[in-house]
Formats: sequence, structure tokens, C-alpha cells
Amino acid sequence: MPKVKMPRSTPALDMTPMVDLAFLLVTFFMLTSSFRAPEPVLVDPPTSTTDVLIPKQVFLATIDEKGRVFIDITNNNVKIKVLKKLLKSRKLSAMSEEDLKKFAGVGPIGISVKELATFMEMESNERTAYSESAKGIPYDTAESKIGQCELYEWALETRLEAHNDYKEREEEAKLKNMEFDKSNYIQFAIKADGKAPYKVVQSIINVLREAKVKNFQMITGLESSPTK
Repeated sequence: MPKVKMPRSTPALDMTPMVDLAFLLVTFFMLTSSFRAPEPVLVDPPTSTTDVLIPKQVFLATIDEKGRVFIDITNNNVKIKVLKKLLKSRKLSAMSEEDLKKFAGVGPIGISVKELATFMEMESNERTAYSESAKGIPYDTAESKIGQCELYEWALETRLEAHNDYKEREEEAKLKNMEFDKSNYIQFAIKADGKAPYKVVQSIINVLREAKVKNFQMITGLESSPTK
């Protein structure tokens, strides 16, 4: 008997499900991702061979080559609570909840507390330009003692609120019978440009000590280990 010849045809692959999946993934990442706030100041820190990573939650004091100080608190809940305390202690008008939420996402700031209300009313591009010409967070002046400067207040209140936030998260985890991530405790760090004035760096360290910050990290660039 002659063999039955099956008709030959080019195999086809329907890409429609794959395209749908790709668009779903793109949409998901667009809706769930949080964009990083633009950096108001860029620094080139000294390099080292240390491989210690920056903490998940951090109070970061950045010092540029001009000696200006910018701070950022990556825990938004703590950041908002600290700002409320500073506004109250300096007898300044309270900010709206909308402006407080905006403030939590603006990234590093280098302006005085009394300027923040005006700062938050600006558009994003205006805030960036304003930050670039800012004088930095006041950390010591002839008119105020070190224990009264704004950087001291930011550091002190962050230390206190970080402790409270940590305890609240720990208790919440216990109630929900969940494993508690102890690495989420806010730590302090200084990131200084390699050309930053030494006196300024020393002053910032002194301020943190006055605020009873016992441990902090010095953020450096990564340097290749010397080959043998």
C-alpha cells in the first residue's frame, strides 16, 4: 500500500497571549513602582574596600564639597512625625496632610524648617532648582548652641521616633504572629564629598554625638581590592 503523505505546513505560534502578558507586567510595574526623587546635590565620596551595604532604613546626612548639609529619612512615617515635632517646637504653622505626604517623598532636603511650607507649595521642577541653591540644613550658628541647631533636632527626634516606630512594628508583628524584620531599624549615616571641608564633617559628627546617636556609618564609594 502506498504511504499516506501528510500535508506539510509551517508551524505557527500565536504570540497574542505573550503580548497581553507583557502589557500586564508593564502596567503592574508602572502602577506599583515609586520613582526616586531627584537628588538636589551630587557628591563624590572617598573610596574604600568595605562591602557593608547602606541600611534599609536610614537617616542620611549628605555633605557636598561646599560644606552644605542635606538630610533624608527613608522611613516616611518617621519622617512625617519628626517634621510635625519640629514645626511645633519652633512654633510654626502646621502643614496639611497632603503637604506632609508630599514632603515624605521629596528626598533629601537642605533648607531650614521655616522654609518648608513655601517649599512644598512649589512644583517639582521649582523645588529641584530651589534645593540646588539652598544653603543647607543649619547645623551650627553663632546665635544658637549646638544643642539647639536644626540638624540636632532632626537627629534627636529621628532617634526617638525610630525607637517608637520599631517597637510599634514589633508589637504589630507579634499580634499578627508574623516574623519581625529587625533590620528595619533606622540607622544613621554620613555621606561626605571627598572635597568637603573637614571642619564641617567634624561638626556633623559632633552634632550626632550631642543627639546621643551612638553608632553611625560613613558612606564611601567602592574601591577595588588590590590584586596580589
